[in-house]
Amino acid sequence: MDKFAKRILKRENGIKNWLKNNQLESLLQKADEILDNLPREEIKNDFEKGIKSALQHCIKNESIKALDFEWYYAGRETGSALAYGFDHCLSKGTLSKSDLGPEELPGIELKLKHGNLIDESFAEIPTSTAINELVRKMKPIIKEHNNHVKDVITDYFQIWNYKIGYETCNLLKGSDIETILKNRSPFWVTMTRHERWSVPIMLID
Repeated sequence: MDKFAKRILKRENGIKNWLKNNQLESLLQKADEILDNLPREEIKNDFEKGIKSALQHCIKNESIKALDFEWYYAGRETGSALAYGFDHCLSKGTLSKSDLGPEELPGIELKLKHGNLIDESFAEIPTSTAINELVRKMKPIIKEHNNHVKDVITDYFQIWNYKIGYETCNLLKGSDIETILKNRSPFWVTMTRHERWSVPIMLID
């Protein structure tokens, strides 16, 4: 398990423990119930198609040296995460330490700066499926809670997406796609909620 996967799981477990320690286990149970009822394998297949399609597009356009899937979320239902290709990506691999929610929770967002935009909206992944379930089924339950609760529940649903994105990218290790993109090392693949720092799901170096 690499450091990206460890960070994702560490934050997920941190959120679980924080909810339990604050007598909010019922919210965790409800969130798990909603996520468990999603068609995960179908969604994962769509992630795989979207990420592969995006990376193949990057291979054809040699100017692209970083791939980001970005979605917009402002408390309402949203659309899929669209693919954006950049001419570079700079990061020392350090966490941003600006994640939303209680400060004691492990961070997940990386201090990472994308370069110039080369191409956009050339593929998509269905992050909206889980997030829209959050809007429909969790928001009415947590609307009276404080911002920390709203933030950690939102992140819990986003982490569900990050895990699928990471799993999909992990399947590509050793593939022809990875071999070709090693020529553009380091090649970052990230997921980003609009106006937040990115969460890495793959680094080809």
